[in-house]
Amino acid sequence: MEFRNKNEEGQTINLHEGHRARLRQRLADTNFVNADEYEVIEYVLQLVVRRKDTNPLAHKLVLAFGSLANVCDASVEDLMQVDGVTQTVAEFLHNIPNIFRNYKLSKQKPKANLSCPQDIFNYLGECIYHLPREEFYVVCLDGSNNVINQKLIAIGNNTQVSLKLVDAVRFAMQQNAKKVVLLHNHPFGSANPSEEDIETTKKFFSSFITQGIMLDDHLIVNYQGKYFSFAHAGLIDRFKKLYSEYLNKNV
Repeated sequence: MEFRNKNEEGQTINLHEGHRARLRQRLADTNFVNADEYEVIEYVLQLVVRRKDTNPLAHKLVLAFGSLANVCDASVEDLMQVDGVTQTVAEFLHNIPNIFRNYKLSKQKPKANLSCPQDIFNYLGECIYHLPREEFYVVCLDGSNNVINQKLIAIGNNTQVSLKLVDAVRFAMQQNAKKVVLLHNHPFGSANPSEEDIETTKKFFSSFITQGIMLDDHLIVNYQGKYFSFAHAGLIDRFKKLYSEYLNKNV
């Protein structure tokens, strides 16, 4: 429903549109500093919901999910359970973190150098640690540890992800990578690797090394933003010893 009134000149005005304009101007003037979470959601909703007061829906979403972050992390299906949320709105809200992640990676890529576990976390780990599902990335580096490119090679559920070694190796070869690092998240529990994580990483190491590409590290990040580094824990050195004869001949 649109609420209308008349100004001093007798012209009909849309009160919702006036509120929308005031909110947009206030947030633009303050760069969103100190904005309430429901106001940020209301602003976002205005981009996809035309000529309608989005304030009540913004409040409904915060009430249903508890916070701006939880709203954006919710699935499309869960978002559509809230009265008034269409599929278009749900998809837009759900993809905000994905848009931000691509923006952050695009901004960092030209100058990113991954020489230690903290560098890897800063580059990509902090973009995915909060995700409600597992995602697995391969990051390609040149000989000086500068980022060439990265690729999401698998998406799983909240406990596991199905990987294709050949896809990761093919991508690294296409990028002419000298080194690679792997990164994936644990949506629940510890960042420590499972036996399956260790065995999978060993298989990755073997597959990459046979193509002349060194696996420098594998970082696992958990939902709290903590991480485990295979290199720091000595596991990469263990793999190097297992393949020392091949390394001495070929790398």
